[in-house]
Amino acid sequence: MKIEEIANLTDHLPALVDMLVRTVADGASIGFHAPLDAAEAEAYWHDVNAGLKSGQVWMLIAHVGDKVIGSVQLAPNMKANGRHRAEVQKLMVHPDARGIGVGRNLMIALETLALEKGRPLLILDTATGDIAEGLYERLGYTRVGMIPRYTVEVDGTHGDTTIFYKHLDQES
Repeated sequence: MKIEEIANLTDHLPALVDMLVRTVADGASIGFHAPLDAAEAEAYWHDVNAGLKSGQVWMLIAHVGDKVIGSVQLAPNMKANGRHRAEVQKLMVHPDARGIGVGRNLMIALETLALEKGRPLLILDTATGDIAEGLYERLGYTRVGMIPRYTVEVDGTHGDTTIFYKHLDQES
């Protein structure tokens, strides 16, 4: 498995579309409802690509050969008082690659990237009760709390989200 930062995802677009569609179909709570249409997934990745080009987001992918097996994004805060922090977004692992450490390795690489970019404070949210909560806790993230009724599910019910943070420099 190789993890690398990408500044343009065009060469990986078909693999990323497939991963997003399959990840959502497998139950991931990353802002989409299943079934996710490939055209909607592709439009999402075009938006991410625009963010990569403008510096509004940084992205890592994990791959084995040309098969993308995971990705994660880091959105730096651009406000004057927040240039030390960034938000972890859209950690996803291809359903065929679950259980082999892809998510953990992506997060460790993302923390290194955040420090290189001068962003020692990371924040994130995840669906309450999701398996990702355990990953973040094992990686040393601190649970801040839960926001009830944060999402609206496809059936009209609401889902909660849990907020985490981590100081990578451990000085604050």
